[in-house]
Amino acid sequence: MGMRLFIGPAEWGSGETPPLPAEIAKALHLPSDATVVDAVGLIDKDAMASKLREGMRVVQDLTQSAEVAAELLPRLVGESSKTRMMPFAEHVRFRADTGEVEFEESAHLRIAVAEQVLPSWARTDHLTCVRAAGDSMEPTLRDGDLVVVDQDQRAAVDGQMFVLRTAEGFVVRRVRRLGGHWNLVSDNPAHLSRPMMEGDRIGGRVAWWGPHSDAVV
Repeated sequence: MGMRLFIGPAEWGSGETPPLPAEIAKALHLPSDATVVDAVGLIDKDAMASKLREGMRVVQDLTQSAEVAAELLPRLVGESSKTRMMPFAEHVRFRADTGEVEFEESAHLRIAVAEQVLPSWARTDHLTCVRAAGDSMEPTLRDGDLVVVDQDQRAAVDGQMFVLRTAEGFVVRRVRRLGGHWNLVSDNPAHLSRPMMEGDRIGGRVAWWGPHSDAVV
């Protein structure tokens, strides 16, 4: 291709830049007197342009996806359905000074759930959403499911699911009245049930869990 590689001082003057071979200058659409620096600069600009084009394609794809989602939304929840927006709690913690269970809600993420799937006792202003982990409540509640919790409902109700703070950490369990005592029951028979202890704290009653396509927006 008419190229020469020099190791050591350049053949040209100490302050000069090697010129490009005519064939390369032509291929890059550069003038005949273009230098190696010109070629490198052009290649860098082209690489940046490629990245910008790729970024624009990603933005365009996201925009199109959002438009499709907006069109599908009424069909997912029904034209006459209402939704309830609730905060998503990224963490649940226990306050040692008050003994209260607290949900650390995200300032940026909110979850919309169709009103029709929420029980009549659920109070919108006390609802928050957490994500389940583990298999102790399978097949009812699966690992990764969203769980809507009414933080105002902290009195045990026989047969209902609650978020609790226990010595083992935060769990979702069904509470049952057996033999005059409250018990924490796992829906998964592989996990043993046990009596509710003095240190256990109810953080809220489970109002809904999912996701289900007709509920989560």
